[in-house]
Amino acid sequence: MKKIYPILKILIKIILLLGAIGLFIFALLSGAEVGGLLKNFPNSWPWLVLLVFVLLSFWREVWGGLLVILFGLFTIFFFNALEFTYILFVISLPLIVLGSIILLTHFIGNSN
Repeated sequence: MKKIYPILKILIKIILLLGAIGLFIFALLSGAEVGGLLKNFPNSWPWLVLLVFVLLSFWREVWGGLLVILFGLFTIFFFNALEFTYILFVISLPLIVLGSIILLTHFIGNSN
């Protein structure tokens, strides 16, 4: 059982990293046809922050996991995800669940 936790930690972090990169690129390119990449860059700042939080979880799992969870909670209110359930199930809840898994695997893996 002890061998599962390191694999799960890396797998979850890679999934989060790929998701954060994808969201950042999508946000960067989504309005770029109107004003160009530089004008649209402010729209991608929140996803760049998420990318930093995910990268932080590679070195500081507790801080990174907590910040990813808080970012997921922030997206619920910022995007009004309770009204638009597809945002809740595609963006907010996966961030909260994956951040929680990072925390759980950290504490369970270190307790053995």
